Amino acid sequence: MSFLNRYSSHPVQVVLLVHSLSILISSAVSTETRKEASFPAIFVFGDSTVDPGNNNYIGTPFTSDFPPYGIDFENHIPTGRFTNGRLVTDFIASYVGIKEYVPPYLDPTLSMEELLTGVSFASAGSGFDTLTASLTDLVDLGARKILTAGLPPIECLPIVITLNSLHSDAFHKRNCIDSLSSVAPDYNQLMGQTLKDMHNSSDLHILYVDIHNSLLNILRNTKKLGFEDANSGCCGTGLLETSFLCNPDSPVCSDASSYVFFDSVHPTERAYYIVFKDIIPTIDLLINS
Repeated sequence: MSFLNRYSSHPVQVVLLVHSLSILISSAVSTETRKEASFPAIFVFGDSTVDPGNNNYIGTPFTSDFPPYGIDFENHIPTGRFTNGRLVTDFIASYVGIKEYVPPYLDPTLSMEELLTGVSFASAGSGFDTLTASLTDLVDLGARKILTAGLPPIECLPIVITLNSLHSDAFHKRNCIDSLSSVAPDYNQLMGQTLKDMHNSSDLHILYVDIHNSLLNILRNTKKLGFEDANSGCCGTGLLETSFLCNPDSPVCSDASSYVFFDSVHPTERAYYIVFKDIIPTIDLLINS
């Protein structure tokens, strides 16, 4: 928060706030037509689903700055993003005309321009807590346009399926875990109501994006959307591998774009892109608010 405090005299026009479980989560993906710059900056808070490499600079085993991560990123570079390519927040930053990729705040090589036009404070394994940000703090610092996402269908993550069906027939069927299907919707409903209650200022715009149903739609229409596998990851066995378990010695699928998940927790770039396309109407609403 020291960075935001330092520049709190400048109004923060947009903050991308991704709020999800700490365990969460060559693609031919084309970016939507780039808009003229709609906002001066983008700031991201969250966990591994939006961490572009902050964990590369802290002492934690939860990193992804090694192959096969990044195999479909520009120049095949493993940046620390927990997927084969770009994240939803990268697509959003490009769409609203700010930058092509959202860099990690902890990268010591970042220029002042990069810092001022937006960074990600997200850290894999951290989730959303008082160490990263709170909505109240962001609003107090001048944030007036905030996009926030809820939880994904955690019952369908490959690692969740594996760990909850090890000693049953369901392990081979690879179905979502029904007993966990209400966790995310219940939480998201509560969060949505909390966000509505925060609209106490005419110039404050906090919009909720439904990534839950977007991902659920992908999982329910796997073949129709061109995916071949929706219940295991592209890396290794696809059942448990993530972070250091998905490493240079792990076998990797020949085409990540045919998988919904890259490892046992995180979606592929192509799945992230579909989610991004689904939330474009909400982004446009924020732009025009």
